[in-house]
Order: sequence, then C-alpha cells, then structure tokens
Amino acid sequence: MAAECRYDDRKLINPETIPLYARTNEAFLEGDVKGIIVELPGLGGSSCLGGLIEMGDYANDHALAFAKKGILLLYIFPGPWSWGNRAAIRITDAVVAAAAEKYHLPDGFPLAVSGGSMGGVGALMYTADTRYPLKACFAACPCVDVPACFNTRSDFPRTYISAVAGYDMELEEALKRISPIHRIDDMPDIFYYISSDGADELFAESLCDRYVDELRMRGHDVMYRRQPGKLHGQFLPEVWQEMHVLMEKCILE
Repeated sequence: MAAECRYDDRKLINPETIPLYARTNEAFLEGDVKGIIVELPGLGGSSCLGGLIEMGDYANDHALAFAKKGILLLYIFPGPWSWGNRAAIRITDAVVAAAAEKYHLPDGFPLAVSGGSMGGVGALMYTADTRYPLKACFAACPCVDVPACFNTRSDFPRTYISAVAGYDMELEEALKRISPIHRIDDMPDIFYYISSDGADELFAESLCDRYVDELRMRGHDVMYRRQPGKLHGQFLPEVWQEMHVLMEKCILE
C-alpha cells in the first residue's frame, strides 16, 4: 500500500477551518452538543439525504431539527468522486476530530455516519475504516459491490479510477478496498440502517439484499427497508421519517 501523504491534519483541519471542509448546522445549535452525525456526499457532491458540497449553513428541515436537540450535522467535502476511499476517511476523521475539540466532546461521544448512493458507500467504508467508535451507520441505496457496478453507467469508470488511482495495487484489488461486500469482515458490531430502491436503475436491489444477508449472517444488527417501485435515490415518506427518527435516537439515547 502506498504511504500516506505527510502532513499534519490538525494544521489544516481544525476548529477554525471546519466550514472549509464541511457544511454544518452549527449556526443553529441550541445548548451543548450531544453528538455528531456525519454525512458523506453522493456522486458529484449532492445527496439524496439533503447535503450539498457548497460552503455555508446546512439548514434544511432535518438539519434544523437536529440542531435544536444539540446534534451537530457535518456534511463532509472529500471531493466529488471519492467513493469512500482512503482520502475520504482521513478527511472525515480530521473534521470529526476538529468538531470534537471545538465542542469539548468527551472520549466515546455519540457518533453516527450517513449517506446515500456514493455517500452510502462512503458511510459503509467510513464505518469499516474510521478510528472512531460509531453508534450507527445509515446507508441509502448504496453501491455495495463496486466491481460489479464498474460499468453500470458510462461515466462510472472515470470516477472509480479517480477514487483509487493512488492505491499501490491492481485495479480490481483497489476497487475491492472501497466495495462494502468485499469488506464485509471489516464491519464493526454496530446498528445498521440500510434502504434500497426496488426500481434502482444504477445499483440492483438484489445486490443490497445480498449485502444485508451477509451482514446478518455475521450477527450484525441490521434494519433493512426495501422500497418497491422507487428509482435510485428516492424515498418512501415513512422510510425517510423512520431513518431520521433513528438517527436522532442513536445520538440522544
């Protein structure tokens, strides 16, 4: 494996520079910060969960609801084609560390990760590789088998290659490093909330079914919601609501 780029994360990513590396709801926080929910971006920087790779306030309905209850939401800026790669994990950990320092959070503070599509992969890979103990992972319509989906869309190969071009290994092996189904034995024993889309035109629901089965075979606590007829990135209202209720619960309880 190639060596990491040598620089001190904290010199660049610290309490003062958080807004340069994440869109947050911190302007709306009420009271002490109880915990953090990280959100990883979808392909290109947007997210079916609501985030956007642009500096500024995260101010949609759920971000404001979280802030009111002391939950800090961090929508990370790891680059538009990250696919949960090493760089995305390192940057996310650095932003979490900066936020923990800024808000004087104790060791073992409540932390969860979320994301949809590429962000769903990012959430699962962050779960596998972060240095922090997580309480939960929320992944919507994730690409759980990257090699199987390499050519799903004509522009996918360039994005996957961009994500792993710095990995010192064969392409197939590098893609497996950012592929949840190939990292199944690296997943920690936490709560998983996973949703799939029945009419997903990018990532077949059957792949997600298989991934959930593999997690459950290993004894993991998985809540799985299949959404009949939904296209990629769409939500049934009840699934959207349930997901955010459980996000809040995992931080506050």
